[in-house]
Amino acid sequence: MKFGINGVNKDIKSGLIGIGGVNKNLKEVYVGIGGVNKLVWSFFVAPVDRLYHCDSNSDKNYELNIDTLAVINTVSSPVTTPSGIGGINNRLYNCDNNSDKNYELNVDTLATINTVSSPGGVPRGIGGIIDRLYHCDWGTDKNYELNINTLATINTISSPGTGPFGIGGISNRLYHCDLNTYYNYELNIDTLAVIKTVSGPNGHPSGIGGISDRLYNCYQYADYNYELNIDTLGVINTVSRPSSSASGIGGVKV
Repeated sequence: MKFGINGVNKDIKSGLIGIGGVNKNLKEVYVGIGGVNKLVWSFFVAPVDRLYHCDSNSDKNYELNIDTLAVINTVSSPVTTPSGIGGINNRLYNCDNNSDKNYELNVDTLATINTVSSPGGVPRGIGGIIDRLYHCDWGTDKNYELNINTLATINTISSPGTGPFGIGGISNRLYHCDLNTYYNYELNIDTLAVIKTVSGPNGHPSGIGGISDRLYNCYQYADYNYELNIDTLGVINTVSRPSSSASGIGGVKV
């Protein structure tokens, strides 16, 4: 495929092209010409937001439709009690409070890529904004910022309540939920200080997170997953959850 560069059509041979300062994937089409495969067409495939959910009773991780919250894919979790799931721009993470581990998962297969011990004893939530990753721990009552590659702790702050259970965000805003206080919070992405506090729609919130510009919330003792307004944290949509003990929700962002 040819692209105009300084008024001249140039052949793009590689699978990457710089768009907005970022290399984006190109798909290539080859055809057999004279017994030789020739590249005849390359085209950019835009990445898409993807939403995930985990359940500590079913021991499953799910990919959900971002609009209907219906299940697209179901995969057994890395261990036995998945307690949080969420991502940054194109990477997905999961935590398990039985193994005391944090995991990086493949965004397509949900298979484990990396496993690291959590900084506390009872990991309950993990997720991030476009390029920063956060985590919360029920045992320590702490919220953490983690290195996106090593999952090592960058920053540690006391959580605003006594039962931190979920953390995650949209592209540039961070949210947190607390099982004991029944609150959803918006947090400062740098200091993790509380910006806003709102009562959750149904008792004990157990997970919160989103995609680029849409926010979701799940509840351990309720039968529903929710989409929330990113400003007011009010409910936009309510959908039955896929199993019996929702423990995390969040997605990758583009």
